[in-house]
Formats: sequence, C-alpha cells, structure tokens
Amino acid sequence: MRSDQIHRALAQGINRFEVCQLVSKGVKATHKTGSRFEDSINHVLQYLGTHESEPDKMHTEAEIAKAKKMRPAA
Repeated sequence: MRSDQIHRALAQGINRFEVCQLVSKGVKATHKTGSRFEDSINHVLQYLGTHESEPDKMHTEAEIAKAKKMRPAA
C-alpha cells in the first residue's frame, strides 16, 4: 500500500517536502514510456523507504536555522 511506503520513507529521516521532491525527480528519471505512472511512483517510494540515507548529506540544524532567518525580498 502506498501510504506504508510513504511512512517508511518518512522514517528514514526525510521530511514530507523532501519526499515529494525526491519522488518527483525519481519518477522523471526512471519512468519508462508505456508503463504505468503509478508503478513508477511505487518503485521510487520503495527505494526511498528501503535505502539508508547518509546523515552527512542531509541538511543540518544550522542550515535549517540559517534558511529560516532569511529576509523577504520585498
């Protein structure tokens, strides 16, 4: 079930926004013409849920805090 796959991806330490972005990029990269779009989404979610992410490549708390302190353009 797809909701289980989403929860497994979230359990890897990826937030909801990043899951959406990664699924979008993954489907664009792996989708094969003629196959079902839903199957491509499921394959990407399965990959995200089963592969360990490397903590040193994830956003740090300092980067997140710095991004929140940015001033608006206007």
